Amino acid sequence: MKTTSQLFRFLRNALEDPKRGVVGAVEDLLEVSRERPLRLDWEGDHCQVCMADGDSEETIDVVFPKSVFRAILARMATLCNERNPNSVSPYGGQGELVARVNPSTVVKTTIVNTSADQRLALTTETNSTVAM
Repeated sequence: MKTTSQLFRFLRNALEDPKRGVVGAVEDLLEVSRERPLRLDWEGDHCQVCMADGDSEETIDVVFPKSVFRAILARMATLCNERNPNSVSPYGGQGELVARVNPSTVVKTTIVNTSADQRLALTTETNSTVAM
C-alpha cells in the first residue's frame, strides 16, 4: 500500500501533466481510489484534492485547466452509464462503475458538473458478488 504523500504525488503528476489525456487521468484517479476514498472540488482557479486515511483527511491543491476537470467529470459519467445506462447525466448524479483491473471492485461515484459547482467523489467497495 502506498503512503498518502506518494498517492498525492502520483495524482499531482497525473492531473497537472496528463500524458495519456483525460482517459489516462481518469484511470489514474480510479487507481488511487482503490487505495483511499478520494474527493476533488474545483475551487476558484484550482482543484482541491482530498484523500481520507482512516479518521484523518489530507488535502492538496492542484493547478490544471478547469476544462480538463469538467472533461474528467464527463468521462466518469460515461463510465457509470456503461454499467447502468442513464444513471448519471453529464451534469451530475450518483453511479457505480466496475474497476477494469479487478471486476469484483465497484467504484461508487458522485459527480456534480454545473456552471456553479464541479465536484467528484470516489469510494471503492470490493465484493465477490459484484454483477457485471
